[in-house]
Amino acid sequence: MLLLSARFEPAEGVRRRPPLSPCFQVAIAAVWMAALGLAVEVLRPNWAGVGHGLATGAVHAGLIAIGWLVATAATPGWRGPVLRLAAGALLAAMAGRVTAWGPLAFLLVPAVLIRETRGLPSMRAIGLNGARPIQLVTGLAAGGSLGLHLLLTASLTFGYRVHASAAAYAGAVAYDVGANVLSAEWLFRGALFTACWRRSSFWPAALGTTSLSVVRYLLDPALPPAAEARAGAIFYLGLVGLVACALRAWSGSLLPGYLTGLAFFAAYRTLTP
Repeated sequence: MLLLSARFEPAEGVRRRPPLSPCFQVAIAAVWMAALGLAVEVLRPNWAGVGHGLATGAVHAGLIAIGWLVATAATPGWRGPVLRLAAGALLAAMAGRVTAWGPLAFLLVPAVLIRETRGLPSMRAIGLNGARPIQLVTGLAAGGSLGLHLLLTASLTFGYRVHASAAAYAGAVAYDVGANVLSAEWLFRGALFTACWRRSSFWPAALGTTSLSVVRYLLDPALPPAAEARAGAIFYLGLVGLVACALRAWSGSLLPGYLTGLAFFAAYRTLTP
């Protein structure tokens, strides 16, 4: 508990004000591109979901780009990495609408992110480094436990069943690996949590950034509109976020929390109403 109430004081942590203007520019660009994608989806429904792919890619590209800007304080030369990361997310999302196995292209996004962040001290400060095996196992176990609890609750209480085709399940997990969980950990538990923890203490930073991540999921059109689905999202994703923050504080790395999110969503993807 002392760890969770301590101030953020790593040697490489530098107090820098997050760049509001570049973040605002990126957010506006992402919103416009997502709106364009939704418009294409409505006006050209026979385009095999290209508009949906564009909107999805724009959202995750925006989240990853804003995370980069906050983590690096928009140091000179930020446009190149941001554009390459955004292009990777967009292309993967578009590929996911072409064929059943297209979403596997999302697996390339983490590789692009690792390549762009290599050798940057600011990335180590937000947790982009390794962790001990026990910390990784703890992250997997925490996410798996929450996922198992979700499966039992949804199947016994709300009549959901556990079923998924191989292609659909593989595509959904790849989407989590390269977009859904990746962008959440990168922005909310990496850049924003680190910036908030550096200026206050663990609990305000964890509660604030977890609330933002839950709002992001509640605004996701892919979330079922049923009341129990939204209530479950608030409960489970709130717990996933807080656990990920605690693992980030314990390990100094984003990897355990990333594995927590992947394990949870790997269980969630098997549910069918």
